[in-house]
Amino acid sequence: MNKCSVWIIVGILGCMLNTHPAWAWGAAGHQTSGAIADGLLVGTRAAKQVKMILRMNLRTASLWADCAKGVSENSGSFTYTASQRFPECRTFETPAGKARMVDFVQRNWDGCHPVSGADPCHKQYHYTDVAILRSTYSKSDAGTGDHDLISALGAAIIVLQGGLAPKPFNIKDKKEALLLLAHYVGDVHQPLHVGAIYLDAVGREVDPDAGLLDPATQTRGGNQLVEDSHNLHAEWDAIPVSLDPRHFGKTGVANARKFPMTAGAVADWPVAWASETLGVSHEAFEGVTFAPENTTAHTWAVTLPVGYAEMRTQLQRQQLLAAGARLAQVLQAVFP
Repeated sequence: MNKCSVWIIVGILGCMLNTHPAWAWGAAGHQTSGAIADGLLVGTRAAKQVKMILRMNLRTASLWADCAKGVSENSGSFTYTASQRFPECRTFETPAGKARMVDFVQRNWDGCHPVSGADPCHKQYHYTDVAILRSTYSKSDAGTGDHDLISALGAAIIVLQGGLAPKPFNIKDKKEALLLLAHYVGDVHQPLHVGAIYLDAVGREVDPDAGLLDPATQTRGGNQLVEDSHNLHAEWDAIPVSLDPRHFGKTGVANARKFPMTAGAVADWPVAWASETLGVSHEAFEGVTFAPENTTAHTWAVTLPVGYAEMRTQLQRQQLLAAGARLAQVLQAVFP
């Protein structure tokens, strides 16, 4: 199950690497959620801990897990092959920075035993594919697993709390855990990184939990759903300029302060966030219709309802605010 989030030039990276980079929200969206968290943490102990561990702010750190997708494998040899291609990754392209990305990818390449044709493990950490027929996230449902986005978030939190990441995750230290957390919290608030629709050959919705999961029904987080020249996942990743960190920073911090703390133990927060985002993903598919499958390309043409773009922007704003608020909240819970 490859998940490809494309925002402007990110699609070029996917072609260059012959993989699916899964840049949820695109670089700008992740930077927005990170910048909101930075603003919310000003003056707190958590802010001091973040600075001490990362030596950078969360706005910058939020991109690291996607930049690490620039590491390629060839006959067991791992190399960072995306140098100088994307400005947002250049912070991490020092010799030491590239070595850290290579080390992480190598340790998290195949410990989850990916099936033939599936993403390497570290890319599967970025998403889960719960059918939008469900109302809450559950590990018993199709599209989930012990190495999906929700499990990855839990593993990063455990390491930040001083524990060891459960298998198949291999997170070597708190810096790596914080780099991952800063990104994965953004991912879990992108609706199409959590909720998925499964279709049959004539474009009818099917329930993957009703029987054996048929790979042919998977739309890969909306990547196989095409509207004009764009896939639906890409349209959700592309945030408007009004929501980028330069234009939404101060306003975003003020509004994010209104988000209440997630109820329950910190260890349970990733599941709560995923369930909430799953509900949002229902709205992402409301009123969307699907043509029969193009069996050659394994895609379905989609028709979006009137007003869809405006609805999408409203939900993107809501989810970016939530991501920034939750990132700040979980760090304050870990570093009170």
